[in-house]
Amino acid sequence: MSVKILVLADIHNQEITLSNILQSLEKISDHLDYCVIAGDITNFGTVQDLENMLNLIVMQIPKTFYVVGNCDPLISKNSLNSDAINVDAKVYEMEFFSIIGFGTDKPILDKRKIKKLHRTNKQVCLLTHTPPFNTSADMESLNRHTGSKQIRECIEKNNNIFLSISGHIHDSPTISKMNGCTIVNPGSVTTGNFAIIDVQTNFKVKGQIYNLHEL
Repeated sequence: MSVKILVLADIHNQEITLSNILQSLEKISDHLDYCVIAGDITNFGTVQDLENMLNLIVMQIPKTFYVVGNCDPLISKNSLNSDAINVDAKVYEMEFFSIIGFGTDKPILDKRKIKKLHRTNKQVCLLTHTPPFNTSADMESLNRHTGSKQIRECIEKNNNIFLSISGHIHDSPTISKMNGCTIVNPGSVTTGNFAIIDVQTNFKVKGQIYNLHEL
């Protein structure tokens, strides 16, 4: 058994590019179980913009989870007219693992939030906007690591986190490893990037990063 996940990040309200990516999926995969979005769904847009982008995805992949980024409007967790699920500081049960998210570019991982990681007896997929520090997912074009030290520490101290999905750094699309945890940054939808990953019941993650313009 495995689940197949579409990974998106940094859409920045690019509706046409997003639509083209969604239309291209049938060339790559016969089915997708979930979509996860690692923030910056809008480009300093409105709540309506956020709803529009999410609903475009939900129409094709009903089970969609997201966190907001620094370019998204601040929202209360249940205020959108969308079936997409905001997982910020919440644990949701998936097929055989859990997902928890920490949104914005400077997430505050206080003790109350970290405790939620321990409320599930399943392995965890961590969904954040900012990638963990000093990984291949947080390298900017000037060869500087600009990720979150808190997120890295969270992964290092919680061995039930087997998968970390993030965005924010457009220059670093990657599927890599950090201390046994798979790190995924699909790159930015604005440049046509997305990833499809396959999570197996033994928590091994296989995947590939795609670019719309190279299909």
